[in-house]
Amino acid sequence: MGQQIVTPRGHTAFMHLFRPQPAMQEGKEAQYTVTFLWDEGDKRLAKLEAAIIEVAKEKWGDKAKGMLAKGQLRSPLRPGSDKEDTKAAEDFEGKVFLTARSTDKPQVVDKDLESVMDQMDVYSGCVGRGDIYLFPYDKAGNRGVGAIINSFQKLDEGERKSGRRAASDAFGGDDDEETVEDELV
Repeated sequence: MGQQIVTPRGHTAFMHLFRPQPAMQEGKEAQYTVTFLWDEGDKRLAKLEAAIIEVAKEKWGDKAKGMLAKGQLRSPLRPGSDKEDTKAAEDFEGKVFLTARSTDKPQVVDKDLESVMDQMDVYSGCVGRGDIYLFPYDKAGNRGVGAIINSFQKLDEGERKSGRRAASDAFGGDDDEETVEDELV
């Protein structure tokens, strides 16, 4: 029960694809995560939305679509307003998002399908897409559809959200030694 799907290209946030993020609850395993963001009303999401409904129907029958619409089942595709009380609220304004997680390390490739080895090349804010597995869940009163990240493909650069920059950006300009000598003359 579940479905594999490739997400549309989107901006990313909260990326932990090379090292898992420690679990917030004691006793839970650390997880690899990525959040994808798209503009509200993006027509490219139709296939993803249909897959979410189909997975929910597998578990809860024909009433699943209505249950998702009423919030009786949690959808992995959520409105950006769900993040309005966080530091990232501005980045989620006017967006919808999906967070995919896994306890297994996902494969990370570039647009040429070559493995990405340097963590600095894949960052929160870059543009990419994910191969995800959608599955229904019903645990301890929580019911809905979840998403597991299997692999991630970086497609383009974007505004880096971590505050860090690549060494090539930091040191790619003038040589510091020459600048100091020029100032001393």
